[in-house]
Amino acid sequence: MTTQTTHPISPLGPVKLAITMDDMLLWRGVPVPKNYTSLGITRAMTQALARHRATDTFAFSNTAPAEDDPELLRVFDHWCDAGHHVANHTHHHASINWVDAQTYIGDIERTEEIIARWAARAPKRYFRYCNDMWGDTADKQAAVGAYLAKHGYTPVPVSVGFRDSRFQAAYWRTLEKDDREGIQYLRRAFVETAMHEMRLHAANARAVYGRDPVHIWLIHGTPLGGDCLDEILDQFEAAGVQFVSLAEAMADPMNAEIPPRVSPEFIHQVEKWALVHGVPVDDRPPPILEEIEKLNPIPGGSAAEIRARQYASIAQHLPGSKPAPFPVAAIQC
Repeated sequence: MTTQTTHPISPLGPVKLAITMDDMLLWRGVPVPKNYTSLGITRAMTQALARHRATDTFAFSNTAPAEDDPELLRVFDHWCDAGHHVANHTHHHASINWVDAQTYIGDIERTEEIIARWAARAPKRYFRYCNDMWGDTADKQAAVGAYLAKHGYTPVPVSVGFRDSRFQAAYWRTLEKDDREGIQYLRRAFVETAMHEMRLHAANARAVYGRDPVHIWLIHGTPLGGDCLDEILDQFEAAGVQFVSLAEAMADPMNAEIPPRVSPEFIHQVEKWALVHGVPVDDRPPPILEEIEKLNPIPGGSAAEIRARQYASIAQHLPGSKPAPFPVAAIQC
């Protein structure tokens, strides 16, 4: 996989994209490298956004880690003071697949109590489903959707992700081993993967719509995300990406309309619409995700082992939840 900074993302012209961030508070069970903090990562990200004149960026965050360390909430002060906005992403970051509708709604309400004073500063009340999963049954999807509508939330999808959280374990291990060459390798791979997935999802969208819709991009508040966001945005701009507000992106029908499809799979908006319309697209994970797992092994430090601790924490703290791996869609094989 190589980064092509001079080759435009689209043959049709500039591609508009709204930047969003999830989970400024890293999930329970995930190790944080030495010399990294959620506030430090957030500062690095706001500096990158400022450099690229990307204002009014929405961050959707879980809030459970603040129960263990209330000082983590300072990241919301910094984010809003830098001209950005905070929105609801549930408290425990449990997939809707793992709980019933009332438990999921209760988790939304719990986060709203915590973020209320920051969320009140935003121009609109947005919500993002965890893992961009909107309901694995029709009844569950309808119940949560009705709750959101009643309470003035607009749900925000993701049209371009790049599985960035999958780099978290390898980066932590490599920093622990102080492997300087490995650190640089992972940073390059992270940026290249962001570019590769941007091109892939943009091409999928053109296959579905015959045009370039306004995209909504997701990055998480991880240490590697903080270290690389500026370079990713550099390369996006060099390839013809124009950064716009989330409000502009949400005005595009691709994002404003909810795909009439119920499934338990972890897929984003473009690919959901492709499945609805029967348009063949490719959403296979990039091979680099398997390659980085071989880097600097540490007992208990594989992505699978860390994910198991995340799941165990959710099961412990959220009664009735049953965390489990997500089914895979045919377009991801």
